[in-house]
Amino acid sequence: MSTRIGFRWLRAGHCRHPECIVQRGGRCRVVDYPSLVGLLHHPTRGPMLFDTGHHERFLEATQPFPERLYRWVTPVGLDDAPLRQQLADHGIGAHDIGHVFVSHLHADHIAGLRDFPKARLHAMRAEWDDMKRRGRIGALRHGFLRALMPADMEPRLQFAEDSARIDLHGALGDGPGMQAGFDLLGDGSMLGIPLPGHTAGQMGLAFETLGGRRVLLVADACWSLQALDLDQPPTWLATGIFADRRAYRDTFHQLQALRQSDRDLLMLPSHCGPSWEAIRHESL
Repeated sequence: MSTRIGFRWLRAGHCRHPECIVQRGGRCRVVDYPSLVGLLHHPTRGPMLFDTGHHERFLEATQPFPERLYRWVTPVGLDDAPLRQQLADHGIGAHDIGHVFVSHLHADHIAGLRDFPKARLHAMRAEWDDMKRRGRIGALRHGFLRALMPADMEPRLQFAEDSARIDLHGALGDGPGMQAGFDLLGDGSMLGIPLPGHTAGQMGLAFETLGGRRVLLVADACWSLQALDLDQPPTWLATGIFADRRAYRDTFHQLQALRQSDRDLLMLPSHCGPSWEAIRHESL
Protein backbone atom coordinates (compact mmCIF):
# COMPACT_ATOMS: atom_id res chain seq x y z
CA MET A 1 0.00 0.00 0.00
CA SER A 2 2.51 2.60 -1.19
CA THR A 3 -0.07 5.25 -2.20
CA ARG A 4 -1.50 6.98 0.85
CA ILE A 5 -5.17 7.91 1.11
CA GLY A 6 -7.02 10.70 2.90
CA PHE A 7 -9.73 9.28 5.14
CA ARG A 8 -12.63 10.52 7.24
CA TRP A 9 -15.55 8.65 8.83
CA LEU A 10 -18.98 10.10 8.12
CA ARG A 11 -22.29 9.03 9.64
CA ALA A 12 -25.41 8.61 7.49
CA GLY A 13 -28.25 7.61 9.78
CA HIS A 14 -28.51 4.77 12.25
CA CYS A 15 -30.55 1.70 13.12
CA ARG A 16 -31.73 0.41 16.48
CA HIS A 17 -31.33 -3.05 17.95
CA PRO A 18 -31.36 -4.60 21.43
CA GLU A 19 -27.70 -4.96 22.35
CA CYS A 20 -28.33 -8.41 23.87
CA ILE A 21 -29.31 -9.68 20.40
CA VAL A 22 -26.56 -7.97 18.41
CA GLN A 23 -23.89 -8.94 20.94
CA ARG A 24 -24.04 -12.12 23.01
CA GLY A 25 -23.89 -11.09 26.67
CA GLY A 26 -24.86 -7.50 25.82
CA ARG A 27 -27.20 -5.29 27.81
CA CYS A 28 -30.98 -5.67 27.60
CA ARG A 29 -31.56 -2.24 26.13
CA VAL A 30 -31.99 -0.79 22.67
CA VAL A 31 -28.85 0.79 21.23
CA ASP A 32 -28.40 3.13 18.26
CA TYR A 33 -25.90 1.70 15.79
CA PRO A 34 -24.50 4.33 13.39
CA SER A 35 -24.38 3.67 9.65
CA LEU A 36 -20.86 4.79 8.82
CA VAL A 37 -19.44 5.82 5.45
CA GLY A 38 -15.78 6.12 4.56
CA LEU A 39 -14.84 9.28 2.68
CA LEU A 40 -11.56 8.51 0.93
CA HIS A 41 -9.36 10.80 -1.15
CA HIS A 42 -6.93 9.30 -3.63
CA PRO A 43 -4.09 11.61 -4.77
CA THR A 44 -4.87 11.14 -8.48
CA ARG A 45 -8.38 9.63 -8.60
CA GLY A 46 -9.99 12.11 -6.25
CA PRO A 47 -12.78 11.49 -3.72
CA MET A 48 -14.23 8.01 -3.27
CA LEU A 49 -16.62 6.33 -0.84
CA PHE A 50 -16.78 3.12 1.16
CA ASP A 51 -20.54 2.42 1.22
CA THR A 52 -23.21 5.15 1.32
CA GLY A 53 -25.11 4.54 4.54
CA HIS A 54 -28.81 5.16 5.05
CA HIS A 55 -31.04 7.45 3.04
CA GLU A 56 -34.70 8.49 2.93
CA ARG A 57 -35.07 6.10 -0.03
CA PHE A 58 -35.04 3.31 2.54
CA LEU A 59 -38.36 4.58 3.87
CA GLU A 60 -39.78 4.68 0.33
CA ALA A 61 -38.51 1.18 -0.47
CA THR A 62 -40.03 -0.23 2.72
CA GLN A 63 -43.43 1.42 2.33
CA PRO A 64 -45.13 -1.58 0.62
CA PHE A 65 -45.69 -4.96 2.22
CA PRO A 66 -43.78 -7.27 2.71
CA GLU A 67 -40.81 -4.85 2.52
CA ARG A 68 -42.37 -2.90 5.40
CA LEU A 69 -41.30 -5.79 7.65
CA TYR A 70 -37.70 -4.63 7.18
CA ARG A 71 -38.30 -1.28 8.89
CA TRP A 72 -40.34 -2.94 11.66
CA VAL A 73 -37.54 -5.36 12.48
CA THR A 74 -34.79 -2.76 12.00
CA PRO A 75 -36.05 0.75 12.93
CA VAL A 76 -34.02 3.40 11.12
CA GLY A 77 -33.20 6.96 12.13
CA LEU A 78 -32.24 9.68 9.65
CA ASP A 79 -31.19 12.38 12.11
CA ASP A 80 -27.90 13.12 10.31
CA ALA A 81 -27.55 15.50 7.39
CA PRO A 82 -27.90 13.62 4.07
CA LEU A 83 -24.60 12.23 2.84
CA ARG A 84 -24.69 14.51 -0.22
CA GLN A 85 -24.91 17.53 2.09
CA GLN A 86 -22.05 16.29 4.24
CA LEU A 87 -19.92 15.86 1.13
CA ALA A 88 -20.87 19.36 -0.04
CA ASP A 89 -19.68 20.68 3.33
CA HIS A 90 -16.28 19.23 2.40
CA GLY A 91 -16.41 20.84 -1.04
CA ILE A 92 -17.31 17.61 -2.84
CA GLY A 93 -20.19 17.26 -5.30
CA ALA A 94 -21.98 13.98 -5.95
CA HIS A 95 -20.57 13.89 -9.49
CA ASP A 96 -17.04 14.22 -8.08
CA ILE A 97 -17.26 10.73 -6.58
CA GLY A 98 -15.50 8.47 -9.08
CA HIS A 99 -15.52 5.21 -7.14
CA VAL A 100 -17.74 3.61 -4.51
CA PHE A 101 -16.47 0.49 -2.74
CA VAL A 102 -19.56 -1.51 -1.80
CA SER A 103 -18.90 -3.72 1.20
CA HIS A 104 -22.16 -5.64 0.67
CA LEU A 105 -25.67 -5.05 -0.59
CA HIS A 106 -27.66 -4.64 2.61
CA ALA A 107 -29.89 -1.57 2.65
CA ASP A 108 -27.99 0.34 5.33
CA HIS A 109 -24.87 0.22 3.16
CA ILE A 110 -26.31 1.11 -0.26
CA ALA A 111 -29.40 3.25 0.39
CA GLY A 112 -27.63 6.36 -0.92
CA LEU A 113 -26.01 4.68 -3.92
CA ARG A 114 -28.28 6.27 -6.52
CA ASP A 115 -26.95 9.72 -5.55
CA PHE A 116 -23.63 8.94 -7.27
CA PRO A 117 -24.44 8.20 -10.93
CA LYS A 118 -20.88 8.75 -12.24
CA ALA A 119 -19.13 6.37 -9.86
CA ARG A 120 -17.56 3.06 -10.74
CA LEU A 121 -18.93 0.50 -8.25
CA HIS A 122 -16.59 -2.09 -6.75
CA ALA A 123 -18.02 -5.23 -5.13
CA MET A 124 -17.51 -8.96 -4.92
CA ARG A 125 -19.03 -11.04 -7.71
CA ALA A 126 -20.14 -13.57 -5.09
CA GLU A 127 -22.26 -10.85 -3.47
CA TRP A 128 -23.93 -9.77 -6.69
CA ASP A 129 -24.63 -13.32 -7.84
CA ASP A 130 -26.16 -14.27 -4.49
CA MET A 131 -28.50 -11.28 -4.53
CA LYS A 132 -29.57 -11.84 -8.14
CA ARG A 133 -30.54 -15.47 -7.65
CA ARG A 134 -33.01 -14.67 -4.86
CA GLY A 135 -36.68 -13.92 -5.40
CA ARG A 136 -38.46 -11.01 -3.75
CA ILE A 137 -39.08 -12.76 -0.44
CA GLY A 138 -35.69 -14.46 -0.35
CA ALA A 139 -33.93 -11.17 -1.05
CA LEU A 140 -35.92 -9.41 1.68
CA ARG A 141 -35.19 -12.18 4.17
CA HIS A 142 -31.47 -11.66 3.61
CA GLY A 143 -31.54 -7.87 3.82
CA PHE A 144 -31.57 -6.97 0.11
CA LEU A 145 -33.85 -4.24 -1.29
CA ARG A 146 -33.48 -4.09 -5.06
CA ALA A 147 -35.40 -0.78 -5.19
CA LEU A 148 -32.34 0.91 -3.67
CA MET A 149 -30.00 -0.18 -6.45
CA PRO A 150 -29.36 2.05 -9.48
CA ALA A 151 -31.05 0.84 -12.66
CA ASP A 152 -27.64 0.80 -14.37
CA MET A 153 -25.80 -0.83 -11.48
CA GLU A 154 -24.67 -3.99 -13.22
CA PRO A 155 -22.88 -2.24 -16.13
CA ARG A 156 -21.09 -0.02 -13.61
CA LEU A 157 -19.88 -2.89 -11.44
CA GLN A 158 -16.24 -3.86 -11.34
CA PHE A 159 -15.85 -7.18 -9.56
CA ALA A 160 -13.02 -7.51 -7.06
CA GLU A 161 -12.36 -11.07 -8.18
CA ASP A 162 -11.25 -9.71 -11.57
CA SER A 163 -8.49 -7.63 -9.95
CA ALA A 164 -4.95 -8.80 -9.28
CA ARG A 165 -4.50 -10.75 -6.06
CA ILE A 166 -2.12 -9.21 -3.53
CA ASP A 167 -0.16 -11.04 -0.83
CA LEU A 168 -1.10 -9.47 2.52
CA HIS A 169 1.98 -10.77 4.34
CA GLY A 170 3.25 -7.93 6.54
CA ALA A 171 0.17 -5.79 5.89
CA LEU A 172 -2.59 -7.66 7.72
CA GLY A 173 -0.80 -10.46 9.52
CA ASP A 174 -0.57 -14.09 8.58
CA GLY A 175 -3.75 -15.65 10.00
CA PRO A 176 -5.82 -18.13 7.97
CA GLY A 177 -7.98 -16.43 5.40
CA MET A 178 -6.11 -13.14 5.59
CA GLN A 179 -3.24 -13.94 3.25
CA ALA A 180 -4.56 -12.32 0.07
CA GLY A 181 -6.62 -9.36 -1.05
CA PHE A 182 -7.60 -7.73 -4.33
CA ASP A 183 -5.83 -4.70 -5.82
CA LEU A 184 -9.02 -2.81 -6.63
CA LEU A 185 -7.48 0.22 -8.39
CA GLY A 186 -4.38 -1.47 -9.80
CA ASP A 187 -1.92 0.70 -7.86
CA GLY A 188 -1.83 -1.12 -4.53
CA SER A 189 -3.63 1.71 -2.72
CA MET A 190 -6.98 0.02 -2.08
CA LEU A 191 -7.09 -3.65 -1.14
CA GLY A 192 -10.41 -5.47 -1.14
CA ILE A 193 -10.48 -8.06 1.67
CA PRO A 194 -12.95 -10.97 1.49
CA LEU A 195 -14.98 -11.15 4.73
CA PRO A 196 -17.62 -13.80 4.01
CA GLY A 197 -20.41 -14.99 6.26
CA HIS A 198 -22.55 -11.97 7.03
CA THR A 199 -23.29 -12.04 3.31
CA ALA A 200 -21.94 -14.32 0.61
CA GLY A 201 -19.48 -11.77 -0.71
CA GLN A 202 -18.87 -9.12 1.93
CA MET A 203 -15.72 -7.09 1.23
CA GLY A 204 -13.58 -5.07 3.60
CA LEU A 205 -11.12 -2.38 2.54
CA ALA A 206 -7.48 -1.95 3.60
CA PHE A 207 -5.37 1.14 2.93
CA GLU A 208 -2.80 3.46 4.45
CA THR A 209 -3.77 7.00 5.41
CA LEU A 210 -1.92 10.24 4.74
CA GLY A 211 -0.77 10.14 8.35
CA GLY A 212 0.69 6.66 7.94
CA ARG A 213 -2.08 4.76 9.77
CA ARG A 214 -2.94 1.33 8.41
CA VAL A 215 -6.72 0.97 8.30
CA LEU A 216 -9.01 -2.00 7.78
CA LEU A 217 -12.71 -1.24 7.27
CA VAL A 218 -14.51 -4.45 8.21
CA ALA A 219 -18.14 -3.52 7.44
CA ASP A 220 -20.44 -5.97 9.30
CA ALA A 221 -17.90 -8.74 9.89
CA CYS A 222 -18.34 -7.56 13.47
CA TRP A 223 -20.66 -4.86 14.79
CA SER A 224 -18.30 -3.48 17.43
CA LEU A 225 -14.71 -3.78 18.57
CA GLN A 226 -16.00 -4.57 22.04
CA ALA A 227 -17.66 -7.68 20.63
CA LEU A 228 -14.31 -8.81 19.23
CA ASP A 229 -12.40 -8.06 22.42
CA LEU A 230 -14.93 -9.81 24.68
CA ASP A 231 -15.58 -12.66 22.23
CA GLN A 232 -19.28 -11.77 22.02
CA PRO A 233 -20.53 -12.50 18.48
CA PRO A 234 -24.19 -11.95 17.55
CA THR A 235 -26.87 -14.28 18.90
CA TRP A 236 -28.69 -16.80 16.72
CA LEU A 237 -31.57 -14.29 16.31
CA ALA A 238 -29.28 -11.70 14.74
CA THR A 239 -27.59 -14.24 12.48
CA GLY A 240 -30.89 -15.28 10.91
CA ILE A 241 -30.24 -13.13 7.85
CA PHE A 242 -26.61 -14.23 7.48
CA ALA A 243 -25.58 -16.08 4.34
CA ASP A 244 -23.37 -18.59 6.19
CA ARG A 245 -23.13 -18.71 10.00
CA ARG A 246 -20.03 -20.91 9.98
CA ALA A 247 -18.20 -18.62 7.54
CA TYR A 248 -19.18 -15.63 9.68
CA ARG A 249 -17.78 -17.31 12.78
CA ASP A 250 -14.51 -18.06 10.96
CA THR A 251 -14.22 -14.46 9.76
CA PHE A 252 -15.01 -13.14 13.25
CA HIS A 253 -12.27 -15.30 14.77
CA GLN A 254 -9.77 -14.23 12.10
CA LEU A 255 -10.45 -10.59 12.95
CA GLN A 256 -10.03 -11.35 16.64
CA ALA A 257 -6.63 -12.91 16.00
CA LEU A 258 -5.61 -10.02 13.75
CA ARG A 259 -6.66 -7.41 16.33
CA GLN A 260 -4.72 -9.20 19.08
CA SER A 261 -1.56 -9.58 17.00
CA ASP A 262 -1.51 -6.14 15.35
CA ARG A 263 -2.64 -3.34 17.65
CA ASP A 264 -1.23 -0.72 15.27
CA LEU A 265 -3.88 -1.64 12.70
CA LEU A 266 -6.93 0.62 12.96
CA MET A 267 -9.86 -1.76 12.53
CA LEU A 268 -13.20 -0.04 11.96
CA PRO A 269 -16.60 -1.78 11.88
CA SER A 270 -19.39 0.09 10.08
CA HIS A 271 -21.73 0.24 13.10
CA CYS A 272 -19.39 0.69 16.06
CA GLY A 273 -20.50 3.76 18.04
CA PRO A 274 -17.37 4.07 20.23
CA SER A 275 -15.09 3.86 17.16
CA TRP A 276 -17.14 6.58 15.49
CA GLU A 277 -16.93 8.83 18.56
CA ALA A 278 -13.18 8.29 18.85
CA ILE A 279 -12.30 9.58 15.37
CA ARG A 280 -15.38 11.46 14.14
CA HIS A 281 -13.59 14.81 14.08
CA GLU A 282 -10.34 13.51 12.60
CA SER A 283 -8.96 13.42 9.09
CA LEU A 284 -6.48 10.56 9.18
